[in-house]
Amino acid sequence: QKEILTISPHASIHATKVNEPKKASKPSISREHQTANDHPIDKLLDKAEQLIDEFNYELAQKFCQRALEKDPDNLRGLETSASLLIELGNVESAKHCLGRAIELCPHSGFTKYMMMGQLLEGSSAVECYQKGIEIMLKEKEEKETLEVAAACKNDRDVTNNDISSAYCAIAEIYLTDCCFDDTAENKCKEFTDKALEADPDNAEALQIKASYHLSKDEIEEAKELIKKSVSLWLPKLEAADTGNVADEEFDPVDTCPLAYNARVQCGKILIEVEDYELATDVLETLLDEDDEVPDVWYLIGWANYLQGQEFYSNARHYLLKGKEVYAKVKYDDAGLLTHIEELLTELGPEPEESESVEPLEIESSEEEDMDH
Repeated sequence: QKEILTISPHASIHATKVNEPKKASKPSISREHQTANDHPIDKLLDKAEQLIDEFNYELAQKFCQRALEKDPDNLRGLETSASLLIELGNVESAKHCLGRAIELCPHSGFTKYMMMGQLLEGSSAVECYQKGIEIMLKEKEEKETLEVAAACKNDRDVTNNDISSAYCAIAEIYLTDCCFDDTAENKCKEFTDKALEADPDNAEALQIKASYHLSKDEIEEAKELIKKSVSLWLPKLEAADTGNVADEEFDPVDTCPLAYNARVQCGKILIEVEDYELATDVLETLLDEDDEVPDVWYLIGWANYLQGQEFYSNARHYLLKGKEVYAKVKYDDAGLLTHIEELLTELGPEPEESESVEPLEIESSEEEDMDH
């Protein structure tokens, strides 16, 4: 754990403890710091973004800070600083950076609105996303004539997927934060439909529409949509895991456009629509990425339990592992732990070998052995 330093005159970060992931070997800090003085602002920010990608947040701060010392109102510097602050969990300072960027250039550059939307809740978040969409549609329209002001255009070219994902973010708000609003159901459908109109093959949009149908107890519609969503990314991810994709063709974002938490939600939806086998396939890919998330072990155990006695041995294995990981990472979800313990009590201990009960083979263990 390392202490986080201050980043800029616009966004002072108080000393905060963070758990840093394993990262690549670091370059010499002294050498990097010495050469930073001579870099133009864009090169400083290029380096900061590279260090953020490498989880080297402490050194990334030095480059962001130097860039903003040279130009406190540099739009890219403010957005890069905000991105770093979000990674560090310093939401208020990130809002400060983004608020300044919006003040400086309110009518161009959609990224700052997308980031701010993630930090806000309810109607305030919706307003940010809608402004971002408005800018995206405008920039997409003006792309041919290059009418967007160069001083404010820090974003890459807008894609249909960008627009679709922004509509997804709004639809998600009406499924969660604003779910009790009188218009929530209609709004969720409206923005999900817009997301799919912008990009019919957006797996995230298909998944959110599946959630929408599930909330209305329209199980068959939800099942069809979630299976279509999974078909857009799971085969690619499995091919990449088995080495069946050439390195030059591998793009991790294209291979799996859904974030970890979105795939956990995908597993939950598949369990709700009783597609237990596909749910397990999806959730197993998450264990390959991070095997210290108790929810994932629990959900695989739950999916096995729901399939009946033939799968109880598997269920017991995953639930026990979920309970073990829960204690190891000091997880805080009393309801989850209670349900795990209730299921384990019902399942009882593993039958003795003398009873000639042949335990089911657990696929994840076999895969781990093969990997080694």
